[in-house]
Amino acid sequence: MTMTTTPDLVRSALLGTDLADPQLFADTDYHRTFRYLREHDPVHWNPEGVEPAFWSVTRYDDCLAVLKNTKDFSSAVTNTLGQQRWHGDEGAGRMLTHTDAPRHTELRRIVNKSFTPRAVASLEPYLRSVIGDALDRALAAGECDLVEVVALLPVASIAALLGVPQEDWEPLLTLTTAAFGSADQDVQTSPSARASAAQAHAQLLLYCQDLMDQRAEDPRDDIVTSLAEARRAGVLTEEDAMLFFDLLLLGGNETTRHGAVGALLGLMEFPDQWRLLRADRSLLTPAVGEVLRWASPSKHVLRRTVHDVELGGQRIEAGADVVVWHFSANRDRRVFTDPDRFDVTRSPNPHLGLGAGSHYCLGASLATMELRVFLDELCDRVGAAEMLRPPAHLASTVISGFKNLRLRLTPA
Repeated sequence: MTMTTTPDLVRSALLGTDLADPQLFADTDYHRTFRYLREHDPVHWNPEGVEPAFWSVTRYDDCLAVLKNTKDFSSAVTNTLGQQRWHGDEGAGRMLTHTDAPRHTELRRIVNKSFTPRAVASLEPYLRSVIGDALDRALAAGECDLVEVVALLPVASIAALLGVPQEDWEPLLTLTTAAFGSADQDVQTSPSARASAAQAHAQLLLYCQDLMDQRAEDPRDDIVTSLAEARRAGVLTEEDAMLFFDLLLLGGNETTRHGAVGALLGLMEFPDQWRLLRADRSLLTPAVGEVLRWASPSKHVLRRTVHDVELGGQRIEAGADVVVWHFSANRDRRVFTDPDRFDVTRSPNPHLGLGAGSHYCLGASLATMELRVFLDELCDRVGAAEMLRPPAHLASTVISGFKNLRLRLTPA
């Protein structure tokens, strides 16, 4: 009698699995699936299912090769899985994430000065008060939903850089959640995922249009003013400027918010690391890197081949979509020792949590500062956290996110 091995079981379960199905990432242990792919099928063909067919890249070295090779792998069509692959992406060739050089370089130059380490450092005192107050309220309440506790941290920072008035932060948070998490029925604002995302994006674009018109009359030292100036100079069309605003608000909100939740989950699962971090705050910087590796808030990016290429032993024809799974690369045992362990002392840590190459995250300094502030304030205020029920994961191929995480927090 032949016994079925664990790889056999995973291979059997993988047959018929559609990696473009958002529900896969909410209801199953998807890390086991991708662990199998890394070992046995690292450049995996995903046939047409809920979306057109595509290649999946799961090993670190192959992922890095794609991200750095803009000659053969283009960003100019679309940059993620999603329903836009059926009918076309309105941001193609226009948005920062959907362009190649030289247009990508030109767009990045418009807002680069707003995302330098010096520029974002000015926000730190205010963000400390935001997250400190939120944690204090959660401690006083005894029980909390951590997703709600950290929600305003990234909104406060990216909205401040953009120039969004504070009274508009919470409504914009609702819209960004619907826009990015629209595949999950619990956050949809319309009956269908496509309608929900379209409605949310449309409202964000209209809001941006109004704000840019205000800045054209009353310039300030903020990103919306830079977009308005670029529009006036003819570098951006009005629609391009609105798409840019939409992109910055979405990217600046979702990644850090869910990264902070993932950070606490890592510390709860590995309490020895929480003790280390509380005792030695010089570990905050490597701890942030480990959050971005272990939690990997951004699940993937998509590229389209410009030429026939060979990758991981597979020949990929020109015009094929290739998905780079960041979180899978970040768990590759060929690069990271004991990759499933959360280790705040991990060094070196060449994670791909913020991408790589020319599309390396524009807001990297902002994201790392936000997470560092969150971890520092958490260690100051919270001594322990008890999970009241398992986290509800967002059904999303794009974001490693959470709908809720009910906790009981104990003061430090």
